[in-house]
Amino acid sequence: MRLSRKGWNNVIIFAVLIIIFIFNFSPKLTLSPKSQQRTVISSELIIVEIKTPDFKIKRVGRAWKSEPDLGLSKQQLALLVQNWQQLKLEPQATKKNTAPYVIQIYTVNQEQPIIVQLFQQEDDYLLQIDSAISLFLSAQQLPLLLGR
Repeated sequence: MRLSRKGWNNVIIFAVLIIIFIFNFSPKLTLSPKSQQRTVISSELIIVEIKTPDFKIKRVGRAWKSEPDLGLSKQQLALLVQNWQQLKLEPQATKKNTAPYVIQIYTVNQEQPIIVQLFQQEDDYLLQIDSAISLFLSAQQLPLLLGR
């Protein structure tokens, strides 16, 4: 069975349409929308200071400084601050049964800090950003945000 010139044109058109369909929809098909991971602080904001009851990390020029000294290098402090905006965490149902560890995050162009409450949930943790958003933080991830 031989195809005419018009038949081959139709085959090529359908092949191109199938390839376009695969390229456009394959990421959507492979990525499951089960969870809506998110970061604690939006990457659009510029963090200038992180205050906890135990220590403070503050931007000094282009570098970071901790008070009292946490024993971390300037690069490690910069990575610690960067993790607040890049570490993807899973949303979690809120179960508060301990007193919170309150963290204040100051950003450029905002007078009031972003208040993050850290609750211990058995061996893991829960980050409460506001009354509507709670994120699961494993015990292994805790040093990525607090450096210890």
